[in-house]
Formats: sequence, C-alpha cells, structure tokens
Amino acid sequence: MKQLLSVVLLIVLLSPAKADEGMWLLTMLDNLELQKKGCTLTPEQYYTINQNSLKDAIIGLGESDNPYNFFCTAELVSSQGLVFTNYHCGFDMIQKHTSIANNYIDNGFWAKNKNEELRNDGITATIVVRMIDVSDKIMPLYKIGITNKDKLEDTISKVSAIIEKSVSDTSHYKGSVKGFFENNQYFLFIYETFLDVRLVGAPPRSIGKFGGDTDNWMWPRHTGDFCVLRIYSDTNNKPKTYSQDNIPLTPRYFLPVSLQGYNNGDYAMVMGFPGSTDRYKTATGIEGLYTFNNAAIIAIGDTMLDVYKQYMNSSTAIKIKYAAKYDQMSNYWKYAIGQNKGIVALEVVSKKMAQEKELLEWINADAQRKKEYGTIFSDINKFYSTSNIAKYASNFMNVGLLNAPELFMFTYECLSFLEAVSSGDAVQIKIASAELQEKITEHFKNYDIQVDKAQFIAMSQLYKSKVPDGFHPGYFTTVQKKYKGNFTKYADQLYAKSIFADEEKIRAFVNKPLVKTFLKDPAFELLKNTFPAYFQIQAYLKSYEFDKANQLYVDALMKFKPDSLFYPDANSTLRLTYGYVGDYKPRDAVHYSHYTTLAGVIEKEDAKNEEFEVSPKLKALYQSKDYGKYADKQGNLPVCFTTNNDITGGNSGSPVMNAKGELIGIAFDGNWEAMSGDIIYEPHLQKCIAVDIRYVLFVIDKFAGAGYLIDEMKIAQ
Repeated sequence: MKQLLSVVLLIVLLSPAKADEGMWLLTMLDNLELQKKGCTLTPEQYYTINQNSLKDAIIGLGESDNPYNFFCTAELVSSQGLVFTNYHCGFDMIQKHTSIANNYIDNGFWAKNKNEELRNDGITATIVVRMIDVSDKIMPLYKIGITNKDKLEDTISKVSAIIEKSVSDTSHYKGSVKGFFENNQYFLFIYETFLDVRLVGAPPRSIGKFGGDTDNWMWPRHTGDFCVLRIYSDTNNKPKTYSQDNIPLTPRYFLPVSLQGYNNGDYAMVMGFPGSTDRYKTATGIEGLYTFNNAAIIAIGDTMLDVYKQYMNSSTAIKIKYAAKYDQMSNYWKYAIGQNKGIVALEVVSKKMAQEKELLEWINADAQRKKEYGTIFSDINKFYSTSNIAKYASNFMNVGLLNAPELFMFTYECLSFLEAVSSGDAVQIKIASAELQEKITEHFKNYDIQVDKAQFIAMSQLYKSKVPDGFHPGYFTTVQKKYKGNFTKYADQLYAKSIFADEEKIRAFVNKPLVKTFLKDPAFELLKNTFPAYFQIQAYLKSYEFDKANQLYVDALMKFKPDSLFYPDANSTLRLTYGYVGDYKPRDAVHYSHYTTLAGVIEKEDAKNEEFEVSPKLKALYQSKDYGKYADKQGNLPVCFTTNNDITGGNSGSPVMNAKGELIGIAFDGNWEAMSGDIIYEPHLQKCIAVDIRYVLFVIDKFAGAGYLIDEMKIAQ
C-alpha cells in the first residue's frame, strides 16, 4: 500500500501502483499490463481455464490434515513430476528420514533412481485448477443482522461448505472459499491435491543451510537452499495415497529452466502461495505488533533456543531429533527481531498515522461517509487497547507453553482414543488404537524426555515471569501450594508418572486401555488445568466490532482512491509478483551487488563453525573451476541473487522466472533491512533473495552426480 507530500505518501502507502509492489491474484493480471513492464507473456499464458498455463506448474506444499494452508511453494520442472523447492521447506522430510546410520542432514541424499526415492506420508502437493468470484453468495450474509462473531463465522462457513461441496460432488477436485480485502470479496479456489510426494534429493546441510542462523535474512547470501521432490499419481494421472503402483505425475505444464542468467535491471517475476501479510494494519495495530506480539516471540525464542542448543550440542542423536524444530523456531524468532528493527528504522508507525489522517479527512468531508465510516478508527483502537495484552499472553501460551514442551499437545491428540474407549464400541476402539499407534511412532521418533522436561520447566518459568496473573493456567496454583513454586520438582513427578511421556507406557496403555488410567494421569490433569486459561485468552481476541471496522476500513481505502489498483493481503492463495533483478544500498557508503558467486562461499569458510563448513568436494570443484555449463560469461559460478519482488513467508520455494517464464532461481528469503515488509512495502530496500538455478543444477550434476535429473528437464541454454 503504497504533496504534494500528502498525495505521494497516500499513493505509496495505500494504493499499490508501484511496478514492483503487490501480491496479485491471477485474475487481476489484465489490469497490470505486464508486457509494458518487460514481460513477454500474455495474461492467458499465466492463467486460463481453457488451456495449460503457468499456474499449472506452481505447487502449494501442505499437510494432509490441512492441505490448503500451504507451508511452502514448489514448482514442476519436468514431464515426470519432478519438483524444486527450498531445502528449508523440505528439511522436515529430510530430518525424518535421517538417522545416525543414514545422516542425510550432514551428508545429503540423492536417489540413484525412482525406486530409491523416499515417501513422505502426510505431505501434499496442490495445484490450482480455477478460481471463481463468489462474493455475491457470501457478502449478503453481512447484511442480515448477525452481530455475534461466532454465529456470523459459522453461517459463512456453512454457506462456504455448500459452495465447496458443489465442486467435490462432481469431480475429484476440491474447493476452498477464501476471503480477501478484509472480507470485502470472496473467491472459490478449485484445487487438485496430490497425496504421494517423495524426496528425490537434497544437498548436505553445509550447502542447503550454509550460513545458518548467522546469515538468515541477510545479504550477501551464499546458500544452496533447494531440494528435489517428485509427485506421484495413479495410472490415470489422478491423486492417490502412496502405493508402489503409483507412477510419476504427468503435469499439464512444467517450467523450462534457463541457463542464460540475468543482468542488473532484468524483469523477474515470482508465482507462489504467500502465507500472510498485514499491509492494511493500522498504526495502533503496528504499535501492538511491536510492543506485544514480537516482544513475546523474541523472549520465547531466547529461552527455547537456548534449551535446544544445550541438549543438541551434547548428543548427535538429539541434534538430529530436534534439528527441524530448532530451525523453525530460530527463523520465527529472528524474523520478529528484524521486523521490530524495521518498524523503528523505517518509521512505519508515523507513515501509517499520516495515511490514516488523510483518509479520516476524506471521511469527515462528507456526511454520508462520516455516517458509514466515522467510527472505524475508534473501534479498531478500542479493540487493540483491550486485546494487546491478551495477544501477548497468547504467544506465551501457544508458541511457548503449548509448543515447546510436546507433552501438552501429544496428550491432547490422545483424547480421541479416550473417546473411543469410553464408547465401548469394539470397532471404533480398534480403529482409534491403530491410529494412535501410528501417532506414537511418529511422536517418539523425534522426542527426548529430558529435552521436553527442560522445555516445560523453562516455558513455565518464563510464562509466570512475563504474563499477568489473570492469564495464568491452573497448574501454577498447584505448583505454588504443593511444590513451593518449584517447577522443576513438579516436572520431575509429572514426567516420571505420566504414560504420555514414555513410549513403552503409552503403548502398554493402548494395548490394555482403562478410562480411569487416562483420567488420573498427571499430564491429563495438566491439560485440564491449562486449557481454561487458553480459552480465556482466546475470548479476548474475538471481536465482531473489530472485524466489522476492519472491513469498513479497507472498503473506505478503496473508495478513497477508486482509480488505484489494490491487491489483497496474502492468505496462502496463489499470487504473482513482478519486479526486477537489482542491487541496493542499505545504508551510507554500502552498496550490495545483485548476485554472489561460489568464491564467496570459500571466503566465508570457517572450519570451527558448523554454519560455515564447506564440503571438501565443493572446495575441490571450486579450485579446479569445474563448473561446466553452469558458469556465467565471466567463468564464475553464480550462487544467489536479489530482485525486488514482493514476497513473504509461504513464498519460500517459489520460482523466480524471467520475462519468458523460464526458471532462473528459487526464492528463499527476504533481507534484514526490510523486515517490516509484511506491513509496509519499502520499494528502495525490499529484496527477494533467491538461489540461482545454475547453482542448483551444478550441485545436482557436478557435486551430487545426479545428472540424470537434469536430463528430465527442458533446458534453455
């Protein structure tokens, strides 16, 4: 959301008309005139329902229990269902297949043929088939007088379910209705979701996460952040769960791969599934984000990561078990730190206040507008004044207490088994027992009781010290009365006695279940004494008045500048962003080039720091300059590059394409200087960091010796 000072400021902040800003729905591309900006493709080549198009090559990676909440993006690159995404997107898959005997994290993994590719149960790959505006079916629900938030959401959900069912009743496709512009518009997305996704290859961590936490969100970058997957289908090219009879997917479209590189200023575009932005958040909301939300995440991350480090440094087995969990929290934690720095450095709050002043003057200049929109800011500010502390507590509860120690949620996941046992239905018990046995295997594979107990103690102590008494869970009272406030003594008996903290005990219980055993378990008691506080916190975060005011706020913005092009906040739906390859100047006397090379990897090498270890084989290839066809015109091997494409979380793994729609890189990060980008786009600073596709192919071919994968691709030399 981007005088004259007032006019220019308003355009920059409210109406995203800058050529490089905006996460655009594909139905909006006709209005963008991308060919005038350097692209050679027509809108129909991006998205059409009548023929194959670019969108058919874009994959949303999800999980079977929530397949349309995409955690990353990926792209099809061959006629045999081959897929590229980020190393950090596939890291959980890599970690789950890793053991001390087969250390794929440290050594990498490359299937020699399709039979060696590794299955990943629960991972889904979704392609958008079509999107349809269904606002006419949803928007009238806001005008029928429902003033209770839960009832309104329930009504919208029921109508949305009917719309979605109309798709699945007539085909194997599935539908998902999503709201946009703070629920001023609704679209039905029709999806095809594939259920058999296999790991084909991944570089060692020394390439895939080179630079580690130190370089995360930073430029210059030298990280080979990619891995290779393959999508499988049944023999009719339709989705099917894993089977040895499945065959590689034959996609409707896959991306050609370019070895021609790029120059500073070249057109570039990204298509993917950005997760969440808050470009329409008000100044008061941003102040709350800084003071309450991010402050909580930073405090939680400081403590949680220290506990992980302590145990991971003591044991290779524990390091493998907790590698993915550590990386996930580390990324979240560092993002919060960077966003807070950006909010201050870029004066985001004052810019938003100037925007709101302009809008309010427009509202107050007309009696009808004042009647319709006059209270939006007071309503929004009132909500934040009462909910900020609850959001603060919510983070300590959800991210800290209920997430760091896994005992809470594992016990919660076992409640369905308790329900089955209580029913007395033998068939139901048998089904629930089999499901729980699978959960137990999955849970304890990456679980250590000492680590979990340490996290429980640390998070309990942190919660008590940071969160007001009114939001404390009930077990705090038990700890105070029975253990004189000593969380360690409480944890000792909790973890020693609970069946949910011990694999042998929980399996024995499943084989011979007794309801009273479950109900008397100290972990179940813990759960009962924690959830009331959880629901109390959530109640503070629900407000019909706030939702209505936010909806009116965005409606007013768009009416204020009716000739401007607006894009909706990201919400895990398919978007396109366009921009240009480019260097930048983050501060005085500093100028960053738009690309890095393998020489920078060697320069950063530090044998005493695992974040900057360099594989001997990679060093040998560098020393011999054995880059093959992947070198640039100067004979160097490009590693990463930057564009000003507008991306966010969820875009990880997205293809970066040139003007012809050819793959030139894989997006994996943003830059430290513009970490406030999710709430305001900074055109002079914001960068998308991508791994160069030539480095990806070089690692596959020269480093890993998996050149047969290159043979599958359509290479543009």
